[in-house]
Amino acid sequence: MSSYTDLERIRRLQDVMGSDAREIVASMLASLTGAIEQIEAAAGAGELDAVTKAAHAARNDAMTLGARQLLDALTALESAGLDFDEAGVREALGRVREFWPPTRDELAGAADPP
Repeated sequence: MSSYTDLERIRRLQDVMGSDAREIVASMLASLTGAIEQIEAAAGAGELDAVTKAAHAARNDAMTLGARQLLDALTALESAGLDFDEAGVREALGRVREFWPPTRDELAGAADPP
């Protein structure tokens, strides 16, 4: 397990799904990237419902990838959005912004190793 993801989970999924682990990671990376972009846009526009929906969508991929820190931040973001807690959304969004870049970088490396 790396510091931000648990890629062994993906290797186990590979056995079950019959897909290449790199393809799985690349697909989830694209999905997470899109969801994080939606979160950023919605947060910038003050659309808490959209923040909540995008955080929920991103949580599924983060959970599958074992990205625990990002998952915790997304869970807090979703909860704050559901509660219409703007301060909580800002705080959780700060955590997403902290954990997303290193998580993204690890996933990109796993999806396209040297």
